[in-house]
Amino acid sequence: MPLAALILAEIDEETGAASQPLLLTLGAQTLLERLADQARRVGCRHIVLCAGPLPTALVHALDRLKARGLTISLARSPGEAADHLHPDENVLVFSGAAILRDEDLTALIYRAVPTLLTIPESWARDRFERIDAVDNWAGVAILPASQIRHTVAMLGEWSFAPTLIRRAIQQGVSREPLALVAEGDVHGIAPRAALDLKGTAATLASTVVIRAHGVVERLAILPGLRRLSTWLALKPISATLIAVASILAGAGAFAAAGFGFGPLSMALLIVSAAFVLLTQVIGQIGHAEPPFVTKILGSRATWLPFLLLFLSGRSAFASSANWVASLLMTWLAIQMLLQVDARAKGAVMPNWRLGSTGEALLIGGSILAGWPSIGVLLCLAHRLVIQLWIQRAAPAKTS
Repeated sequence: MPLAALILAEIDEETGAASQPLLLTLGAQTLLERLADQARRVGCRHIVLCAGPLPTALVHALDRLKARGLTISLARSPGEAADHLHPDENVLVFSGAAILRDEDLTALIYRAVPTLLTIPESWARDRFERIDAVDNWAGVAILPASQIRHTVAMLGEWSFAPTLIRRAIQQGVSREPLALVAEGDVHGIAPRAALDLKGTAATLASTVVIRAHGVVERLAILPGLRRLSTWLALKPISATLIAVASILAGAGAFAAAGFGFGPLSMALLIVSAAFVLLTQVIGQIGHAEPPFVTKILGSRATWLPFLLLFLSGRSAFASSANWVASLLMTWLAIQMLLQVDARAKGAVMPNWRLGSTGEALLIGGSILAGWPSIGVLLCLAHRLVIQLWIQRAAPAKTS
């Protein structure tokens, strides 16, 4: 069934204008932009914003969305909003700035019946619409457009969102408890003021799915980056800006290698990897980087092997050539590239692998210690063990 999204802006009772929550900025974009992007990601064909007179900042947010190819239909009243909805559509309803994970919304959309997301009544803290003594509405629902149109027809002087939910409950709508770890998470999903955004950023940063390469990134780097992103998400720092810093650090690694600064080269590669992870976190909290930048960052598994090939050639043609180190680096680089290709073809990599960041750390440390061949040899042995693991884990081919 076709899917639409309806964003109900909170309205200032005195002026009738859309009020602050949708204007709050997180991850270098307003919460309205976040909701619209999220609605598109989970499959909404079109998006309707129901609001009164729009503040200038909200108009600018709509312009930015339009520049990204996402046009929102603007409705000044519930009646206008209903006119934008086809009776046969299902509608993902957001009441104000409800911040949830894509996984929560996807699970809600694929339920076979109209459903409200709920939280325990004792956790609501006057931020949510009360349903009964047990539940409060979490601000998100999936409802048929026909029900929304019928509610508008009998609305009168009542507030739209509370009336819509009351009628849905009367008609036997299903309830789905929202998966919250603790009562404190309530602040994260319903920001009302700038002070609430720290909780929102912390909640999102702790739950976003990140593609870490190996145990060093997953256990040593990523936890600290999640905490850092809670602070960065409140600043005007976009994922694109962090991605550019990652690419520059990667280029700096090759430049340092060209001047013979091996340890610095490896250090810059590690910094670049950290920026890539941070880009992923901030991009999921706020607005993601452009697709072509994502593609560049997605090739980072090849950066270390190409850097090793560069160092190998430089070592081979230096006046005091170290042929052993050069041959080992070439062998290691080829082994790495073969495994990058295998992974692209669907091979499963072991969770215990060091990853390119861990290997860069090991190689850089061995160069500093004056034993570059030792670090390369250890990484090569590690890669050969991974290759054996991949071959054993691969399903047997049948003739």
